[in-house]
Amino acid sequence: MGQVSLILVISLLFGVVVESIDFGSSSSESCEDDSHGHGGGGGGHGGGHGGGNSGGGGANGGCPAGWRRFNRPNGGWCLKSFGGVLNQAAAEAQCKSYGGTLSGLQNLEEARYATRTALPLLGRASGSLWVGAKRTRACTGQVITASCTGLNSFGWTDGSATGTAGFVWSTKQPDNAHDKKQDCAILLATRQSSLTVKNVVWAANTLDDVGCVTSAADTNPRAVAGYLCGKAASR
Repeated sequence: MGQVSLILVISLLFGVVVESIDFGSSSSESCEDDSHGHGGGGGGHGGGHGGGNSGGGGANGGCPAGWRRFNRPNGGWCLKSFGGVLNQAAAEAQCKSYGGTLSGLQNLEEARYATRTALPLLGRASGSLWVGAKRTRACTGQVITASCTGLNSFGWTDGSATGTAGFVWSTKQPDNAHDKKQDCAILLATRQSSLTVKNVVWAANTLDDVGCVTSAADTNPRAVAGYLCGKAASR
């Protein structure tokens, strides 16, 4: 009987040890679950930003939250309009601070998207956006001629836009008026189909050539009030 009692005592002690070990394992798993929970939370937070940065698929794939993806011949391109009365160089610097550049226009679809999304940001009923286009060296100081036309007087500067489908100019533009120093381009944003300014009709979603410096005091309905940034999609 003494031997049996000893066996029972040993069995009981063993059970306590096993139970203690199981409890430790459960506690460790609980800590791991907490870790996964925090990690998951961080992952979710990161995933939220990452999802935003990657666009989460669809039209925004590979673009940050708030940007829109467009598929260009050179690959995915992200666009976003911003409000602000800046000179062209300052607008370019702002775009670079977002990891991008002033964007060119692959086609009219991009132009319409840019103006539509810009209008709520301009703080006015209409205005123009800086875009990534500069007068070419061959046409610097030139008005419209047979050799300097609306299709070759300017070139895209964003390193992505190609072709001339995006060069949709207002009537008789780019005319390089005002001392022939209109070397930058702006895109007109208005809720109307056109604006009439000083008896001249300016169609919505079209380009005009201007000097690269603007004035905050300019009250012209076509005055620069924003800019269009672009950058390559991450995928």
